[in-house]
Amino acid sequence: MPRPKKLHLLILMPRTRSRPKTEEKFQNAVLKLVADEGCGALGINAVAQLAGADKVLIYRYFGDFKGLLQQVAESRQWLPTSDEMLRSLPDGEFDGLSLLRKIESALIHHIRADASTHQLVRWRRANICPICKQFTEEWRELWKTLPALIGKQLTLEQRNLWSQASALLALIIEADLCGESVDWHCLEGIANGLEPVLIGAHSDTSTVAFEESLPTNLL
Repeated sequence: MPRPKKLHLLILMPRTRSRPKTEEKFQNAVLKLVADEGCGALGINAVAQLAGADKVLIYRYFGDFKGLLQQVAESRQWLPTSDEMLRSLPDGEFDGLSLLRKIESALIHHIRADASTHQLVRWRRANICPICKQFTEEWRELWKTLPALIGKQLTLEQRNLWSQASALLALIIEADLCGESVDWHCLEGIANGLEPVLIGAHSDTSTVAFEESLPTNLL
């Protein structure tokens, strides 16, 4: 009498989902959409499709779509601080126009190095999502503290000139990054009145509070 055949049962274990990895997929999808198409492309269906995950998980992990965008907004520092900005420059004494040119070059290079950050310059005034809002807050903070740091040891008149020059430089950089024509003539006129500034190890450029604020309509 033949022996009965053994039955091999294949037990399928439930697939486990890694929440951190899925959250990262959603966040990366947001950044890629912003980088490729701008903030106007952001939507819960578009993000879920690009992430390859169910959009229900966005509500489960982040509360809602705005919660996901808020987490992306807070996940990185979008712009250098004023201290970091100055530390990225070569040491030495610079006249006003040369220093403004070096700041322009360094900041434009930083922003263009990341496509999503570059897009935020174009979308920040629309302020349609938490990412735009976070970027704008960092943008304003940079242009408030940078002239204070540069002009810390200068006279009040020179600090005011640096405040005006920085406000104009912010507009020029923003225009350049948005592909608009840039005219330096007005800024050059202000720069001619700026005294030379020492940057680097022998300069006193620790962060300070600046009582005068930049004109908000320029930022």
